[in-house]
Amino acid sequence: MWSKKICLFFYMFALFLAPGTLVYSANLNVVSVRGSPGPAMTRSEIVKQSLESAEVDVTFPVISLEPVVSAKLKTLKEQESIPKQIGFNRNVAKLFTAEKTRKQLSWYNLPENNHYTGIKIYSPEALALRVGITVKNLPEDAEFRFFSVQEGASAEIQLVSGQEILDILKRNEEADPANPNGKVIWSPAVIGDTIGIEIYLPGNSDPSLVEIAFPVISHITILPFVQSGKKSSFQGYGDSNFCQNDATCATSWINLNKSVAGMQFTTNVGTYVCTGSLLNDIDPNTWKPYFITATHCIDRQSVASTLETHWFWQSATCDGSILNSSYKKISGGAILLHSQGISFGQISGNSMDTSLLILNRAPPSGSWFAGWTTAIPPGLGTPRTAIHHPYADWKKISYGIFAGDAACEMIDVENFRCFEGNGNFYLVHWIDGGTEPGSSGSAIYFNKTYLIGTLTGSNGNCAGSYSLYSSFRAAYAVGNYGQWLYSRPEPTAPFIAPILSLLLITQREL
Repeated sequence: MWSKKICLFFYMFALFLAPGTLVYSANLNVVSVRGSPGPAMTRSEIVKQSLESAEVDVTFPVISLEPVVSAKLKTLKEQESIPKQIGFNRNVAKLFTAEKTRKQLSWYNLPENNHYTGIKIYSPEALALRVGITVKNLPEDAEFRFFSVQEGASAEIQLVSGQEILDILKRNEEADPANPNGKVIWSPAVIGDTIGIEIYLPGNSDPSLVEIAFPVISHITILPFVQSGKKSSFQGYGDSNFCQNDATCATSWINLNKSVAGMQFTTNVGTYVCTGSLLNDIDPNTWKPYFITATHCIDRQSVASTLETHWFWQSATCDGSILNSSYKKISGGAILLHSQGISFGQISGNSMDTSLLILNRAPPSGSWFAGWTTAIPPGLGTPRTAIHHPYADWKKISYGIFAGDAACEMIDVENFRCFEGNGNFYLVHWIDGGTEPGSSGSAIYFNKTYLIGTLTGSNGNCAGSYSLYSSFRAAYAVGNYGQWLYSRPEPTAPFIAPILSLLLITQREL
């Protein structure tokens, strides 16, 4: 029997965000949001100049939450769940409704009749925070700016436009209208126990008509994905087992290495972590960022909308101690195209653990789109390889062999069981390395080219253990993935899908 309480994979990210100075003082040489002579500027550049040109000195109010009971923090760190929970949500009573939030915000005038306001939320002992936003009325040309106020944090300010927020709300509503959780939009995560929020409005928007609230924050208590130096330098910086292999050393896998990203997402309960991979499609003229992971990670559009992905969190050189300079975090969420979980109480052809998404924002330059196949892989004893982030460590690679097929079913809300034999899951026996918390949703490959499954669970973390992967072939058939991955928008000839068992797509670089 495979138990959800032991088949765990979690992933956490170092969040390199902005320090929090909330005081602006400058001259009157403002650049209007309606444009001015000179080179064209993006919205964020215009906002930056407008704020820096304002003759105002303002310190925004701080909303402080009560300290968290230490026992709760310990419980969260020790508990086992699928996927791994790294943070829990807390209500913010003073900002719970639009009416209450309006009382806390003071709007300030900028030149050209532009406006801005801001607030900070403090949650003691948090290692990182996300803030939930609800909207009654919001101009599409508003701009939200989220940043850390922790000393030593990165100076980056993370931007989200009003249009992006409205688009997410609409997408959540269309996909799952009965789900109240879709009405909460989550900010990017920032490091530290205080999150700073600024809102900027252009001159054609009336601040009195803005109706928003910040009713909840996600208090992140586990931040292991940092350069802690807990292990010797050749293992990178993290908490993975010494049996794991630095993926940067595997030069023959360097391309597929670049298709793997870490995931962080938030539900109505808290913040969780997993891993996923970019997928290539048949059209060489497009670069659609299709992204695959496990259903037990993301199974609803409201959760997909909260997704943040982390790219190139890995060593710069083989067994090195310096982070790859290409590391980048991408926020903005994703569109959930298809999701299929393990069937409850029955072994069926629809029982699997795969979700297919398309990212709302492009991955960074140099990312790789993994190849895939629906062909039946070679038989028992043939090689299988996984690339993943065990325990939030730098990217690792594990080598194993195919150990047979399996069929799985849910037996209650906490547990599922699997039986060897015909089914939609693969067993992999590890020879070198393995999977650990942090690896969930990562891909399994064969032939250094083709993705054939996504990680569901494991009974250990090193050589000798087994991991369970959901078949990509089965997901492709049940979810009709061909409509996205194997079709062109306007074919010049009638499109005829090849026999499923022969279908394959190779990889390519962005």
